[in-house]
Amino acid sequence: SRLVGKTQPTNRLDENTTTMTATVQLPMTLEALLSSDEPGTEAQFCPVLKLPIKRTHRVRTLPGFHLLSLEAGKEAMAQGSYEAFSQRFRCEGLEHLHPEDKVFICPQDNKAFLNQMSMRYHQYIRHELQERKAERKRLRERAEERRARADR
Repeated sequence: SRLVGKTQPTNRLDENTTTMTATVQLPMTLEALLSSDEPGTEAQFCPVLKLPIKRTHRVRTLPGFHLLSLEAGKEAMAQGSYEAFSQRFRCEGLEHLHPEDKVFICPQDNKAFLNQMSMRYHQYIRHELQERKAERKRLRERAEERRARADR
C-alpha cells in the first residue's frame, strides 16, 4: 500500500547545529487508497457481497461479464445465477482474472472488459447505436403522426 510522506522538523540543539528533518509515514485515507492514477487499476467492489475485491481473487461471470469476487463467483456458479445491480443474471461460467489484468467497467451496465477499446466498442454498439436507433424511431413515429393529422 502507498503511504503519504509528511515532513516534521526535529528539535534544534543550538544555533550552530543544522536542523534535521524526518519523514513520518502516515497511512492514506480510504479514498486516496482506493483511487488510482492509471485507468483500469481502480479498486473494485463485488456487487454481490458489497465488499472490495482482492486483485488475486477476481472473476468475470459468463455470460454476464460482471466482475465478482471469487467467493461470490463460486456461489453464483453453484446456484446458476447471481443478483447484482437490482437484477438477476444467470451464471454459466467464470473467467479467472490475473492479478495484473486491468479491468474497465461500463458505467451504463456494469459489464467488465479487459481493455479500454473493448469497453468503448461495447458502449458504442450496445448503448450509443441503440439510443440513436430509438431516437430515429421516435422521430419517424412523430412524422407519421403529423402526416396523419395533416390528412384529416
